[in-house]
Amino acid sequence: MKAVSCLPGLSQIPLLKYLFSSTNIEHKENEIVFVLIPHVVRGQELSDLNERTIEVGTGNAIGLRHASHPPAPAFGSPMSGQPATVSPATVPPIQLQPPASQPTPAPVNPAPANTPPADAPPAVNPPTGTAFMMDPPSVNVAQGSTFAMNVLITGAQNVYSVPVQLAFDSKTLQVVNISNGGFLSQDGQAVAIVHREDPATGTIQVSATRPPGSQGVAGQGTVFTLTFMAKTSGRSMVTITQGGAKDPGMQAIAVSPAQAAITIQ
Repeated sequence: MKAVSCLPGLSQIPLLKYLFSSTNIEHKENEIVFVLIPHVVRGQELSDLNERTIEVGTGNAIGLRHASHPPAPAFGSPMSGQPATVSPATVPPIQLQPPASQPTPAPVNPAPANTPPADAPPAVNPPTGTAFMMDPPSVNVAQGSTFAMNVLITGAQNVYSVPVQLAFDSKTLQVVNISNGGFLSQDGQAVAIVHREDPATGTIQVSATRPPGSQGVAGQGTVFTLTFMAKTSGRSMVTITQGGAKDPGMQAIAVSPAQAAITIQ
């Protein structure tokens, strides 16, 4: 680029233009540089090991379990799809004998199919319809230790929210933590857990709710997990006294209550 600065008129006169004018010449060059950084991307490798199911418990009761796979059947077994080979030497020769007359057995009166043995324990009928269950139903713990108890629901249909109230003996038990159990988040939706404890009356109000606008879920599973600490020796009952379930329209769904027995030594 060339720039000329001068006085008008004088820059046109020979020899005087060198005294009353100046010329600036500026050279500019633009250069665009690209930087390429290659990355080697490997494909995902799936195997039996990283496809196994892992279950993890609460912060105070951690459990780890891998899904078991049945062993591959041996070659020649009926499940392998290959016919089993039998050595001819092990097959006994077939001998044809005339049928011998056999006496007719005496008729035996079969026992009724629904009659249990005399020494069998009485059967426990599972809850029908939608019901709560405590898992485990009874706990024996030492004083000062912590333990987890799951609140399950069975036979659920179109459940959106589960608000309940539980009662316990606050002199022997103390609530440490309440966490989501996974039933309401079985499709990957986030679940909000809201709880309020009243140690004076020994009650807990817990509500597990799916996100607004989501549909209800069905089936059975753990709604939330309660973690208690055993304060003093004694016996306490953890009982669901109020509540049930609600559908996406916030209509109440009747749920049978449940309770669990806690023995502290």
